[in-house]
Amino acid sequence: MPTDFGWLDVTGLLGSVIIIVAYYLATRGRLPADKLKFNVANLVGGALVMMSLIDRPNFAAILIECMFLLIAMAAIWRNLAAKGASQQ
Repeated sequence: MPTDFGWLDVTGLLGSVIIIVAYYLATRGRLPADKLKFNVANLVGGALVMMSLIDRPNFAAILIECMFLLIAMAAIWRNLAAKGASQQ
């Protein structure tokens, strides 16, 4: 484990906490996984984790975060499209 702990590490930890809290709330039925807030939390959390991977790249972590980001972006797009369609 690296002995130097910088701001990118803190950024990654913050992203991890955001993702964990969103997932926990979803499993408790307090933050539905099909809602915009859940997917924005995953997008923001994933982006913060990706920022931390700039300093210490790890291919497996980058791959899983890229997939999480793509899934979150697709879900956000779907949420916004559904919201727009319901307003017409």
